[in-house]
Amino acid sequence: WDSTLIKQHSDWFKRDAAGQIVPPNPDWVDVAQLDYSKPALREYMSTMLVRWLREYKLDGFRCDYAIGVPRDLWESLRPQLDRVRPGLAFMAEADDPGLLNRAFDIDYAWDFYHAMSAVLSGKAPASSLREVWERAEAKYPRGALRLRFSDNHDQLRATGQFGLPAALAASAVMFTLDGVPLLYNGMEVGDTTESTAPALFEKHRIAWEMAERRPQVAPYYKSLTALRRAHPAFTRGAVRWLRNADEQRVLSFERADDKETLVVAVNLSSQSYAGVVEAAPGEYREITPSGRNAATLPTVLLAPWEFRVFRRTAPAD
Repeated sequence: WDSTLIKQHSDWFKRDAAGQIVPPNPDWVDVAQLDYSKPALREYMSTMLVRWLREYKLDGFRCDYAIGVPRDLWESLRPQLDRVRPGLAFMAEADDPGLLNRAFDIDYAWDFYHAMSAVLSGKAPASSLREVWERAEAKYPRGALRLRFSDNHDQLRATGQFGLPAALAASAVMFTLDGVPLLYNGMEVGDTTESTAPALFEKHRIAWEMAERRPQVAPYYKSLTALRRAHPAFTRGAVRWLRNADEQRVLSFERADDKETLVVAVNLSSQSYAGVVEAAPGEYREITPSGRNAATLPTVLLAPWEFRVFRRTAPAD
């Protein structure tokens, strides 16, 4: 092991019957498992996190393999961190509802990621995303935030698996559904460099030159970000799922707060869609960043992998 901590505090690590330090999982041969039954280790971890906040002015932490640390430690740490940095972001790389009760602000929506991958590859209907979301909603604390992602360091790039148009359609869902969207390592320029193992363990620069080869990508993400910022209903509004004429291929939902109601329709297929979205009665104006702004509900036309967004301007009489 090349760990200074092991040299200084070898008793802080778990060992097998032969006295050898063990990893958290058998295939993580480069990782040593800490023994959180040791009070001195817990105090050390608390001191280090506080130090990083104070000395380096961090906005928060992303905690890898958060379920590998006892929940009570996370819960005891959180008040200490809040006193140093009120409003910090504390994110768990896990999908455990219990971690969001008293410790973390955000966790990873792994269930939604895998469901989206199945939809984009044609192995599941678009409606399966609604079903996965509803199951999670029933388990998680009210108002819990989940990280919505289609790319991350543990998986193959969405552009490589499904093609750029499909990857962009997935991002439209992640940016308009509830939770926090992840813009991962070059997605904003269409970078296709793989970062999963074995590349996971190497330094990889973002291929910024991809912005010239895929000039449509950066404006796409800029417009999605601007849309999200301009409409608070996308960040804290309620979600209501809407029926449409082809739920095998099209996902449709409403985001609403006390000031506005928005309707999103996303074509998650390579075929055009022309059909109804069953939104609440009223008058709607299209606010899709594409600039067309001509369509209205309930009939929606969607090109392959296209999304459209509508804002209700007046309720039904």
